[in-house]
Amino acid sequence: MKKAMVVRAGKGVGSALIKNLIGAGVDVVAYSGSRRKLSALEAAFAHSLHLHTVLGDVRDQGDLLAAASEGVDVIFCGIYLTYDENPDKVRQMLEAVEKVSAKTDAKVVIIEGIFRPAGENEQALHPDARYMRLISPELYGANVSNTIIHYSLKKIAQGKTVKLMANPAIRRNYVYVADAVHDAVALASQDSSFGNTWRLRGGPAITAEEFIGIAGSVVHAIPRIEKISGWKWRMLQWYEPRAKEILDRYDRGGGSQEFGLEYAESSAATSYEAGIAATIAGMLEKERQKKTRMRLSQKS
Repeated sequence: MKKAMVVRAGKGVGSALIKNLIGAGVDVVAYSGSRRKLSALEAAFAHSLHLHTVLGDVRDQGDLLAAASEGVDVIFCGIYLTYDENPDKVRQMLEAVEKVSAKTDAKVVIIEGIFRPAGENEQALHPDARYMRLISPELYGANVSNTIIHYSLKKIAQGKTVKLMANPAIRRNYVYVADAVHDAVALASQDSSFGNTWRLRGGPAITAEEFIGIAGSVVHAIPRIEKISGWKWRMLQWYEPRAKEILDRYDRGGGSQEFGLEYAESSAATSYEAGIAATIAGMLEKERQKKTRMRLSQKS
């Protein structure tokens, strides 16, 4: 793999992929529909000659083809890694990526999270010899947002009460985003990995209560936990009709153990203690930078 394209580059897994790929000496095309997020990537990797950013719609085959036509070997894209995924947008993106792959012979790595309701966009996920599908446990990390565990960690970092939506007693696997992308890049570097579905291994299965307890030890406080109230649950279902199906799948583990080959080379190298500490430290630093920018803007 000499050149890769990361679709949805501004997302948490996208920026982590870019960091890993550049660290491995791979040229990267960062593709996103957000100029702000691309500018942030350009600032973060200003020292590197390996990064090229492209502003474009992930659903637009023409834009994607233009970005991939300069010798891209592998296209990475993440789907259903967050609970706010738009299924129509996912389908259109997957269709566009498939057409671009067919025209350029670029291989495709799809990193799929646990928030995909059963059957949703199933027809768009037909890996052939050019495709690799990676099933990932729930991700966490400072730049990983819009996941249930990220919401809990953010509340803990802010010293606020955690409102639990899912069953806190169910044991789940979680994986630190740096470990997930390390494994994704390692697999994508081997031709024999393609044409298969792989399951990434998370850390040991623990309950949300145990995970939150570790986070509490990081901030040296006992987290306040409450079950989401009935009226708030009804409001959530009104706002997001798919909420019950998504949470039911979440409580079943996202179906991540149902199929595929297990990839366990790194075995989630980052411990929960280290990963959660780094996540909360990153969240606090982002909040500090946000407040600094607000003060400077007020002075100007």
